[in-house]
Amino acid sequence: MSLKKGQKLRLDSSATASELAVHCTVQAPFHIDISCFGLDAHDKLFDDAYMVFYNQRASPDGEIRLVDDVPASHFALSLARLPVQVSKLVFAAAIDPTHKQSMQQLQSLTLRVGEHVFSLTGADFSGEKVIMIAELYRKDGDWRLGLNGQGFNGGLDALLVHFGGEVASAATAAPEKISLEKRFEQKAPQLVSLAKLAGVSLAKHRLDQVRARAAFVIDASGSMHGQYTSGRVQEAVNRVFPLGVHFDDDEELETWAFAQKSKQLGNVTFDNVHDYVKREAGGWKKWMDELNAGYNNEPAVIRQVISHFTGLAVPKIVSKKTGLFSSKKELPDTFAPPVDMKTPVLVLFISDGGVSHNDEIELLIRWSSTLPIFWQFIGIGGSSYGALERLDDLAGRHIDNANFFALNDLREITEAQLYDRMMQEFPGWLKQARSRGMIGSGA
Repeated sequence: MSLKKGQKLRLDSSATASELAVHCTVQAPFHIDISCFGLDAHDKLFDDAYMVFYNQRASPDGEIRLVDDVPASHFALSLARLPVQVSKLVFAAAIDPTHKQSMQQLQSLTLRVGEHVFSLTGADFSGEKVIMIAELYRKDGDWRLGLNGQGFNGGLDALLVHFGGEVASAATAAPEKISLEKRFEQKAPQLVSLAKLAGVSLAKHRLDQVRARAAFVIDASGSMHGQYTSGRVQEAVNRVFPLGVHFDDDEELETWAFAQKSKQLGNVTFDNVHDYVKREAGGWKKWMDELNAGYNNEPAVIRQVISHFTGLAVPKIVSKKTGLFSSKKELPDTFAPPVDMKTPVLVLFISDGGVSHNDEIELLIRWSSTLPIFWQFIGIGGSSYGALERLDDLAGRHIDNANFFALNDLREITEAQLYDRMMQEFPGWLKQARSRGMIGSGA
């Protein structure tokens, strides 16, 4: 059912009793963020934790969840579980206020709430940076939908202040010797456009001032042969390198290859990025020969990466007998001991699947959840990802320290979409890690 600006209607009780899906699709020549604000009876933010957006993807008990924001924003709402003090949910679209564009350049915005559809275009606006699109609100025991389509000056921070929230002060950035974009122009001009896109994605996720060590892990098992010969692995290096050097002041990307065995390769740098896969350590064919490409052993390289960054000796996994014909794999300790490391580590890990060491992977990811390491696993052109696909539901961790997504082909999404996918859960992990003292407040 197509709705108009200003229209209000009661939602069917069956829709609000179960999980309600809210989709927002935007067409514009610039990026627009979609957010949801949980307001009280006085139209003030009930709590900062009830502002759900790219940098805080769920309310405390998951009643409001931003499930995905690439290519469209998808919210999952459990209205029946919201605190009674939350009287209204406002959905807003925002442009970075420092950008010259305004909502007047908006091509289209379509909000879908269940079977109801509401659309806007730039003709409805002038110089506004924010649109309050619609609201779900309580009235007479029911949930109702109101279509606002109201423009608002300022940006997302201004709207947060309007709703009575507090804007976190930004950390002072360290002065840069020379802009990173200039470095790419001088040393790797073929990657300038990727560096710009990586910078935009980091700014969007409020990560542009974050400093971290970056690591890249590459599957070198035999099933990856086609990915190497087609140039897809070199493309992955090209895409990941700009992201890594944005985080790391050393402007290098520490790199590992693995199959049955694992090996730390030389760092990806401005000097070798253009032909890294072909030349580094004799090239990818030699990696496969040395690492026994007929088999992939993810736990081996996970252990090596943990030890490299933390100095810890990762304990051996043992089998404990649980019955006459059954046993259970476990580590001597559930969690890693604390380490004195204030700089976080982001590990970008590509694989084409065929994962068989599921128990060991789960044990190691759970064990390392007390460490300042976030694991971003990326499946490329494969299948049977096993434990990697279940990371979102992995119980018993200190904090959620890993994410996974899979692509049939690296080229099926744009570079901008890839960067957004890679940064989807890292900001939330940083926030939790800071609050628990696992990393420094400036990270």
